[in-house]
Amino acid sequence: MSYRLPASLTADLTQFATLAGDYTEGRVSATEFKAFRVPMGVYEQRHDEVYMARVRATGGVISPDQLLRLIDIARAHGSNLLHLTTRQEIQIQNLQLGRVHSVLCQLQAAGLATKGGGGNTVRNIMVSEMSGIGPSETFDTTPYALELTSLMIAEPDSYLLPRKMKIAFSSDERDEDYAAINDVGLVARLNANGRRGFRVYVGGGAGARPTTGWILTDFLPDTQLYTLLRALKTFFSEHGNRKDRNKARIRFIFYKRGAEETLGLIRRYFDQERVKNKEIVVSPPADERPAYTYTPKPEPDSEAYRQWRRRYVVRQRQAGYVSVLLPVTLGNIALDDGRIDPLCRVLHFISRFGAHTLRFTNAQNIRLRNMPTESLPELYELIAALGDEATAPAIVNHIVSCTGADTCRLGIGLSKGLAAAIRRRLLASGLELDRVADVQIHVTGCPNSCGQQLWADLGFAGRALHNERTYPGYQVFLAARRRHDPRLAQSVGNLSARDVPVFVERLLADYLSRPQAASFTDYLSAEGRTVALRLIDEYKTIPSFADDKNYYFDWGAEELFTVTPRRRAECSAGLFDMINVDIDRIAAARRTLEQGTADETTRSRLVAEVVFAASRMLLVTRGLDPRSATEVYDAFLAHFVEPGYVSAHYRGLIEKSRDHAEADFRSQADDALALADEVISLYKEMDDSLQFKKPVQAPARPAPATPERHAERSDVRRKDLRGVLCPMNFVRTKHELASMGSGELLEIWLDDGQPIENVPGSVRLEGHTIVEQTPKGDYWRVLIRKK
Repeated sequence: MSYRLPASLTADLTQFATLAGDYTEGRVSATEFKAFRVPMGVYEQRHDEVYMARVRATGGVISPDQLLRLIDIARAHGSNLLHLTTRQEIQIQNLQLGRVHSVLCQLQAAGLATKGGGGNTVRNIMVSEMSGIGPSETFDTTPYALELTSLMIAEPDSYLLPRKMKIAFSSDERDEDYAAINDVGLVARLNANGRRGFRVYVGGGAGARPTTGWILTDFLPDTQLYTLLRALKTFFSEHGNRKDRNKARIRFIFYKRGAEETLGLIRRYFDQERVKNKEIVVSPPADERPAYTYTPKPEPDSEAYRQWRRRYVVRQRQAGYVSVLLPVTLGNIALDDGRIDPLCRVLHFISRFGAHTLRFTNAQNIRLRNMPTESLPELYELIAALGDEATAPAIVNHIVSCTGADTCRLGIGLSKGLAAAIRRRLLASGLELDRVADVQIHVTGCPNSCGQQLWADLGFAGRALHNERTYPGYQVFLAARRRHDPRLAQSVGNLSARDVPVFVERLLADYLSRPQAASFTDYLSAEGRTVALRLIDEYKTIPSFADDKNYYFDWGAEELFTVTPRRRAECSAGLFDMINVDIDRIAAARRTLEQGTADETTRSRLVAEVVFAASRMLLVTRGLDPRSATEVYDAFLAHFVEPGYVSAHYRGLIEKSRDHAEADFRSQADDALALADEVISLYKEMDDSLQFKKPVQAPARPAPATPERHAERSDVRRKDLRGVLCPMNFVRTKHELASMGSGELLEIWLDDGQPIENVPGSVRLEGHTIVEQTPKGDYWRVLIRKK
């Protein structure tokens, strides 16, 4: 039971190798390379030119043999760390770029892929970790997630969305859990006739302006699941905000249009998709518990063994089998210490009971499944060899943390350091931690939600706080409810990073001191909230730097806290990254020019940089990819100045920059910055489909000539896009169609691989018709009829 690798993966990996080589040799820019590698699940980490590959594991499903192979691949290619994510994936961290292509190819041979692991794509689909074995589940949703993954990662339009699209299943209709906070949530249900289906949530999310999802329907027949996902992709693609990535998720369509209109719009897309009769029938999985031969060891007569069983062993609904939680502290699997070999011995042991014996959990641990009860004594010996951490009280092994500022380019705080500090504090506290085994503590290193702080009993989000100087702090969240009318945790204030562990200890101590206390979540919603607020107020004033320097160091840091190393996120790969490169360049030059500290030579160079960046910044929206500075200026004049989008007042400055690059530009700083302001204002007014407001002034020159027509048919316009990378080829196609009338024909020529996989699908999403798609040697001819 696994997802199917897309047929295009080999070509994708070949293109990755080509672009990586071109990037290394300086033939393509970092932005162009990023636009391809991020949707392939390859991210640059905190340190420049150090990379991470995020391996897709639908629902956390991975076989012991695959994980063993992944460990071998990572170690052979210089990685020293694997990291389990809160979306049930696994990251291979700390890779050099020259090793990444080989890693991806060897993963492919093992039946694994990173494609869709980042960028504006359909991300890893989550499934309840007990799906298929839970005693009270409605039905196993794993086969549905795997089939949807197989279908959707093979579809080009899954990589051309306005923003990422996250999907989660719950296998128990009484427990929405993560289904409530994903873009699409699917909760297993049975109707009165026993037919399988799903309650559908849409628009949930824990990032900017977080919310639980809206209920689209209480019951969707399981055969219509793929139809719905196809409809939602089309709906999102056509109505998501492609201009502002901060407002691009599905929930912002609800905020803009209102719930009633948005849900009605989704239903219309669903009705249109249903006409195409795309139904899937998911067969029950083959027996996950094959026959085995095993001679059990005697059960040890020790309290440590019995305590481990109480903490980490759960009976399955299948008689004679149990599930065992294997803790992975903070999701980190170090490849260069003494514990990796004991872990490999555990994996070799469980593989004798079949391929379906482990899953990654959303709490960054490993759940062993389908373990015969008789195997527990030997399994305990193997797990105990991993160290005391593996058998510690469950609460400390359920602490969730993102990677934080250790490796993430967005990280503010060292979230893993704080999580480790909370762990140490609780273990040393003397509290009855087994009484609070189910308490969920989540830490994330910035205001984003990779650590899912809004979906925890106690959530902490990193931020920079200030008194006479900056110090590391965390925003505190309390009391998410993950089942029965789900709700997000609520913010109650800020704490210094140094005070968070003692805050957690004191809050748990107060809860445990109440002999008939409700659940911890209910406690935090009532009297616990008052206690938390009192503690936050008690810790609001921290010592001065002179009195206690520790408050100004983050947990695990050797240097004073600063947010300076924070970098731009990798998630927004695509054409808007290309625009932001020039916006940032203009902003940096403006700061120096306005400070007046630059010498004469530097001032002239900075003015010229502003003119160049302003001229280049919006060319991508017209599908233009100039190869020289002269082409940049000519294209800007032709497409923005001459049509009247940008004032002709700046023509002389632009032509001077084109023709006399070494000239003195010092006296023209004001004009250059005004040009930049005009271009940036034009960008801000651009609509979601990359169109600008009509120019208010008459064109300075005639518009460019009509593109050449097909030599064989006078009614067909032709555009040769061979050699043009994604997304430029689609943008050029889009603009060509914009100048044509309804029903007219456009023929485009596209390279094999990503271009032919992506562009036709995107054209269909715009409502146009693909009349013909024909291979011609090493390229494709695609005939399009405009809608």
